[in-house]
Amino acid sequence: MAKLDFITPFYNEKHNQNTFVKKLDSLLASEDVDVRAIPFGSLHNPVALFDGYDHGSRNVRLLKTGTGVSLFELTYLYKENDKDRKAKGRFFVYEHPQYPSVYAAVTLEDSSFYLRGLLPFIQGQYPKIIQTFITHKKLRRLLEEFKTSNGFSELTIVRASQRFRIRETDERQKIVPVVSWPDMDLKEAFDWVYQNNGWFRSVKFEVKTPLSASASISLTRQGAVRMNHHCEKVFAGFVHPVFKTLHENIQIFGHRSRRDNVNLTAKPLTIDFGIEQFADVEENKRFIQAMQLMGTASTSVIHGNPYIHLTVIDYYDGSTFDLWVLSAHQLIIVPQMKGSIAAIKRLINHIYDTYAEGDIKDYEVAV
Repeated sequence: MAKLDFITPFYNEKHNQNTFVKKLDSLLASEDVDVRAIPFGSLHNPVALFDGYDHGSRNVRLLKTGTGVSLFELTYLYKENDKDRKAKGRFFVYEHPQYPSVYAAVTLEDSSFYLRGLLPFIQGQYPKIIQTFITHKKLRRLLEEFKTSNGFSELTIVRASQRFRIRETDERQKIVPVVSWPDMDLKEAFDWVYQNNGWFRSVKFEVKTPLSASASISLTRQGAVRMNHHCEKVFAGFVHPVFKTLHENIQIFGHRSRRDNVNLTAKPLTIDFGIEQFADVEENKRFIQAMQLMGTASTSVIHGNPYIHLTVIDYYDGSTFDLWVLSAHQLIIVPQMKGSIAAIKRLINHIYDTYAEGDIKDYEVAV
């Protein structure tokens, strides 16, 4: 008996944002297929941005559009065994129903399309499109809440890609990437990475019911997910929190340039580390060395002891920032005449990846 095809009717249907995820969930119950989603933020309408895109090895055309959900076809070139190959696949753009300028690219295609076609295409739209990052602390909290709120008996990390921040003062040292198959429970894996001054680039985990393994799920630091079951639960537990973070990024990073504000006033941000991060003056050296590893910007040291004052110039768009450390627990970031959302994100990404993570806030003058 021939297997029923549920995917073709799903592609042929005109979807809307209110029922799209629920129907994806039903599709996973019927088909042996993975769903992959890449959340992103953009001040540009992605339907207009993507339709008709034709740039060298990739071109895109709009196939169908509904209320908050559009279907595209992506054709792309790649090399395999030194031969040029051509392939294509389809993906949806899902618009968040509440947060403006927040979307997800969603595909049912295989990993080859995702890795060779869709992911490079989305990343190639930067800075018109931005992705976010999930801090180590937040990633752990999301996984714990996902396990608890859905009543899973077990959540086991079966594969992980992590990076470790080098703490030695030799500036030649780089961030060390490691891929492992730890097969650890959640608490053990996160405690081990934290104790080694690292963070997860991606985690693949299994959630289990008391009877058997029920789903395999992957999550990256940028919020991209892959799932083979429980689509509604994964969207609720991971994708929607990332949507919220993207919305907050756009809100807090936007309009920071002096030229955007009356009388060219500054609108500083702070990273609050939550501890006395700079209690030891040696920490100043470590932070400066971490900043000098930033390949997308130049860093000049104005002052390094006892306080820190750096100037950072972004290579991509010329955004300029002053960085100050005037207290042990926080870093102050002061955008100058230009401080774009993309450049602020690049700067904070680098600090989180190479030095330490904290909470991003508006700067408030102590009284």
